[in-house]
Amino acid sequence: MDEKQARRILVYGAGPVGTILAYQLQDAGLDVTVLARGQRLEYIQRYGVMLEPSDTGKATSRKVDVIDRLFPEDAYDLVIVAVGKNHYSRVLPFLSANIYTPNVLFLGNNVEGSGEMVRLLGRDRVLLGFPFMNGTMEGRAVQYKTAEKTSISIGELDGGASERLTWIMGLLEGAGFNVVANQDMEAWLKYHAAVILPLACAYIKAGSDVKRLTGDRDSMTGVIKAMREGFSVLKELGYPFALESLKRLEGLPMMLAVPYLRRELNKAELEYVLTRGEAMRGELEVLEEEFSKLKESTSIQTPIYDELRKSL
Repeated sequence: MDEKQARRILVYGAGPVGTILAYQLQDAGLDVTVLARGQRLEYIQRYGVMLEPSDTGKATSRKVDVIDRLFPEDAYDLVIVAVGKNHYSRVLPFLSANIYTPNVLFLGNNVEGSGEMVRLLGRDRVLLGFPFMNGTMEGRAVQYKTAEKTSISIGELDGGASERLTWIMGLLEGAGFNVVANQDMEAWLKYHAAVILPLACAYIKAGSDVKRLTGDRDSMTGVIKAMREGFSVLKELGYPFALESLKRLEGLPMMLAVPYLRRELNKAELEYVLTRGEAMRGELEVLEEEFSKLKESTSIQTPIYDELRKSL
């Protein structure tokens, strides 16, 4: 794909992830439009997309085009879907009706997989990915933690190194993101859910108190056992273990696994999951339903996870 001819991008969603994406893509000189609704639409029309680094507290903004609906005749080179999984059922019909956009990158949690996306959009249009972005909505601006480059993992459904994957990665890297090609994004997203669901449930059960959760050895032990139950479900279904950063967690004895997970929880992406537990509750409920369907198709028993999920 000719990078000079393919720069019209729609960021579908104006929450923390969509705002960070739109800001940095616009800052890189790309033609960016944001789809937003309600108060977010009004804010962006008036102020642009705004970011506020947590270390300075000084917000800056970038003006972008903004729309409140994707019409069938609208044409973009790339649509990046940056909404929670609980909103996909509302978004997919608009994407399906829009036949002039050849590339749609779904960036976020997804246990169910690409089946419904492929059915409605066609296999050739769909890519999957996940953003490691630490941001919260604070009024008009998204407050985010300043650190090294924000990472994004993306991949083709077949795991291949396609021309468009190279183009999209280059586009995102040019906007300041650290982009990783993932050869099995569907498996990665499932294992990611097997980690974040027990964590989020335990966090809510602990009264939304990170220190209370991480300081309670029994709670941490339960979380790890629930994760391993989820790993067993996915292994029986034939999905290879896809979380390199947590690979050791699978086989460590518990006396080592607990401090290992505590250290991991201090990392930005997992800390973000915990602190957003309440805000993500609607999405977590959908992810839990999807994971339960996977579990029911196996012979694996998950008593510890089943007890934790009652928190939702």
